Amino acid sequence: MNLYWITCAVSLGGLLFGFDTGVISGCEEAIQNEFALAPFWHGLVVAGALIGTVFGALAAGRMCDRLGRKPTLVWMGVLFLVSAAGCALTPGGVLGPHVLGWMRFIGGIAIGGVSVAVPMYIAEIAPPEKRGRLVLVNQFCIVLGIVVSYASNYCVARWLPASAAVVWRAMLGAECLPVLLYLAALWKVPESPHQAKVEVSAPLFVRRNLRPILLCFTVAFFSQLSGVNAVNYYAPRIFKMIFGEGSELVSLAGTIGVGAVNLVFTVLAFFLIDRFGRRPLLISGCASMAAMHGLVAWQISLGEACTPWLAMVGVYGFIAAVAFSASAVIWVFISEIFPPDVRARGQSFGGMVHWVMCMFVSWLFPVAVAHTGTYAFAFFAAMMLLEMVWAIFLMPETKGLRIADSE
Repeated sequence: MNLYWITCAVSLGGLLFGFDTGVISGCEEAIQNEFALAPFWHGLVVAGALIGTVFGALAAGRMCDRLGRKPTLVWMGVLFLVSAAGCALTPGGVLGPHVLGWMRFIGGIAIGGVSVAVPMYIAEIAPPEKRGRLVLVNQFCIVLGIVVSYASNYCVARWLPASAAVVWRAMLGAECLPVLLYLAALWKVPESPHQAKVEVSAPLFVRRNLRPILLCFTVAFFSQLSGVNAVNYYAPRIFKMIFGEGSELVSLAGTIGVGAVNLVFTVLAFFLIDRFGRRPLLISGCASMAAMHGLVAWQISLGEACTPWLAMVGVYGFIAAVAFSASAVIWVFISEIFPPDVRARGQSFGGMVHWVMCMFVSWLFPVAVAHTGTYAFAFFAAMMLLEMVWAIFLMPETKGLRIADSE
């Protein structure tokens, strides 16, 4: 079967990852209003999926080794379907936040699972000279899923003649359609050729794996301290901070722009990552992200004197920088640095770190903005400068590495 067709079919799991990540941004405020949630509990409901991602990432490595890569991907698709349908059927009243939180948690398990299994599967079927680009097809689909979710949210909000309570449920339930497409595409996808080589797995946390473990931890840790998912989850709220109250549709339209910029610069990374390597992309991206966060922090600190178009440049500039650097590099880099006997669990460990950090950032971001304002963006800028120093002095280049030989 054609390598590119298989890559695209499996990467639909990334599209669901992106859709589920982005869709909540269009309805998180309506959810808070309907259930009268305080900022802390509101953040917890929004982060329900992220709590699930930690468990999904931890489980995926062992599932990939015991069940196989393909069965793991199928099971994650089933969990996506249960989550989307359950969110659409969330009851009102006091029971609502609990049901919604659990359904988002189930979807999070699926996100964590595909974030580990999809890039690992693609890395194992790809030739070395094409591996960066092919793994980035998954990242492209993640970003495409975010764009689709933003467009879906806008269309539902604009044209569904219903109450806010029905609208946000329809936004979340719309994910059922791409889930069914993903499950159908997996039907003829073969198992990874590396699956047959997996024996009783060697331990991950031993001395010989110390260096890849530290590299994996660091790149996953910093990927979320870029603030990328704070923007993805709370983009409409950030745009309301820029444009003021009464700009709901403008804010939703602005999130579509975020997705479009993300998509364009992910495509740019597709052409650059195997030509220039992982390390140069990350170094240049960190410098750009720090500058853009600084611009957003400065503009929002001005309050009513803020220049909206300049603040928008900061938001879109940050998204452009993270798309061609940190978001492009993380899953490619992690899939290349572990030996074959521990690759599944090494990728699982990296996914776990990534999602734990994402959970805390997304949970605490509304609280941080409410209490500290622009300091949240200044913090993200400082973290990117720190990651740039790490990439300059400690990060190895993995471009063209033959993973089957070097592991």
